[in-house]
Amino acid sequence: MENKTSKYFKYAIGEIVLVVIGILIALSINNWSNNKQLRHTEQAYLLSLQSEFKTNLNKVNTTISDNKKLMNDIEQMLTLFDSNVRDTISDKEISGLIYSVFGNSVTYNPSKGVLTDIISSGNLNLIQNEQLRQQLASFEAMLDNVKFQEIGINSAKGEMISMLNKNGSIRKVLIHRGQNFEHQSISDAVNNKNLFSLTEFENDLLNYYLSIRGANGPKVFGRIKEQIELILVDLESEIKL
Repeated sequence: MENKTSKYFKYAIGEIVLVVIGILIALSINNWSNNKQLRHTEQAYLLSLQSEFKTNLNKVNTTISDNKKLMNDIEQMLTLFDSNVRDTISDKEISGLIYSVFGNSVTYNPSKGVLTDIISSGNLNLIQNEQLRQQLASFEAMLDNVKFQEIGINSAKGEMISMLNKNGSIRKVLIHRGQNFEHQSISDAVNNKNLFSLTEFENDLLNYYLSIRGANGPKVFGRIKEQIELILVDLESEIKL
């Protein structure tokens, strides 16, 4: 009887051990499958982010280039406050400068669809690289600083537009750009060269110029570009093709 009881307990213990081993194997397989799916999702995110940030790098490079051109136009306009220079340039050339300076804006509109989706869905933790996660999480905060700079720049531009409205002729600029008007206007007698004898207009133009130069430097658009380049390097290292 004692032998039978001993054999029964051994058999029962063996069965329990087999069940536990089976459960552990099943859990291991399930964990492996889940981890594989998570890594597959991570890779899909990384590839999408790589495409998005390559686009953003092209956009910020274009913005920096456009801002440099705008700054060059403003520098040329600033020379018109020297009467010796102003007397050598035609009204049509002045209209061209006014159109170029007033017709362009300092803007940066990055693509954020993929990044926003990852953050809002709580899936940022799927990205294993901690440095990359931190860079992605802080990117939107950097964009808030860009928007703040753009507000300041647009405010300076608004001051210039106000001076143009009070002391110049937008109509004349448009005429020199090829716009035809059926009727004459009182503003036809206005000479836009008169703007460049106003100290207030020069101050507004200089404020606008300095705002753009500051935004185009290492603290705003330069920093954005550097951050994007670092993100792209880390994305490249994490993508397993």
